[in-house]
Amino acid sequence: MIAVRGRVGRAGACRGRMRQGLAACVAPAVALVIALAVTLVLVTGCHAPVRTSGVGPTLAPTVVLVSLDGFRWDYFDRYPTPALHELARDGVRAERLTPSFPTKTFPNHYTIVTGLYPAHHGILANNMFDPVFHAVFKMWDRKQVEDGRWYGGEPIWVTAQKAGMRSAPYFWPGSEAAIDGMRPTYWRKYEQDAVPDQRVDWVLSALDLPANRRPAFLTLYLSNVDDAGHDDGPGDSRGLAAAVKVADHAVGRLLDGLKRRGLMQQVDVIVVSDHGMAPISPDRVVFIDDYVDVKVAKPVDWSPVLAMWPDAKNLDAVDAALRHASPHLHIWRRDEIPARFHYSGSGRIAPLTGLADEGWSIGTHEDFRQHPEHYRGGNHGYDNELPSMGALFVARGPHFRQGVVVKPFVNVDLYDVMCDILGLQAAPNDGNPATAHELLRQSTPSD
Repeated sequence: MIAVRGRVGRAGACRGRMRQGLAACVAPAVALVIALAVTLVLVTGCHAPVRTSGVGPTLAPTVVLVSLDGFRWDYFDRYPTPALHELARDGVRAERLTPSFPTKTFPNHYTIVTGLYPAHHGILANNMFDPVFHAVFKMWDRKQVEDGRWYGGEPIWVTAQKAGMRSAPYFWPGSEAAIDGMRPTYWRKYEQDAVPDQRVDWVLSALDLPANRRPAFLTLYLSNVDDAGHDDGPGDSRGLAAAVKVADHAVGRLLDGLKRRGLMQQVDVIVVSDHGMAPISPDRVVFIDDYVDVKVAKPVDWSPVLAMWPDAKNLDAVDAALRHASPHLHIWRRDEIPARFHYSGSGRIAPLTGLADEGWSIGTHEDFRQHPEHYRGGNHGYDNELPSMGALFVARGPHFRQGVVVKPFVNVDLYDVMCDILGLQAAPNDGNPATAHELLRQSTPSD
């Protein structure tokens, strides 16, 4: 979900676009080069300088990581997606990418670039409380989003820059903050009004930079599919179909830009999503104010993952009341959360964590009356092993196998895959190195 994407909804949780920013922090000369290139694109209606010969500059290993927020795995075949199908035909696709729990935007985007489960890198929710800082992180709060103290682990742009490479994570959670004392080479504040074509062209313009300024790791982020899924649900609708078409067109524009520059055989393109989407309904709501005083229970996050911070004197009473609230709401203390969620070991995990069943919402009667839109359409955050939460993975490039469909794997594995491509020594992480061997060629065409 970067300056933060989207509305605050779903009973107080962020919905839709990830408003996480990317504050422009580039060396003046480089910023000018990129600005001029993008300006040329916007004025002329075409990409920045291109080559039509099909033979471009020789690049060091380069990764472009694309996120299509909320793009459920089965949209790939349900809607026309010619660009994604082209990638899959010439590269590798997973039947489904398994997100990490909770299946929310900020945690999963940061997991993808660190290889750590959310409870291990610290961004364990879109909204969370830190008892040491005594501060609340909300993904729409720019002050917190840009504060490096929230982000643990080592994102791949830091790994790359420690190795002397340049990075350009355009609209990615964490990229606005100084992590381990280091910011990306190129970064920008999130511009919610930046249309997909502008976002693609920014990435292509960065690849047009001279070799001594060109980034080896770049990202691109689009939120429109997630927005449509929240508004209309994951069923067939004009809004969702139109959003998928726009996202696929953006991928196609990226591929066309690489082709025109003669870079298709040199750049590895990885297209992922952070989670899927499940339909919700006003008929499937657990109203917790029927069972507890919300002021006493002190929820920090709401639906479908409930994070409650009652005082120690109220903990037992709140726990007991909520355990009998509804068969569609599961309540755990910190040490009871199922091990398969890998959701332990962080002081930011609430004393009481609740999880709604698939398709159910958690809220209050007051919020239901004031914001009925929060309880219809679609939502995510549910059990990460549910097919409805499954995400997208398609990749193509000189390092990937060709024409292969692999079994589902967990998104913590992607950090190692990208480090292998870039020739980086990976930081400690939770990923399975075997996934890289399954996705990547044993040798590249140039070897």
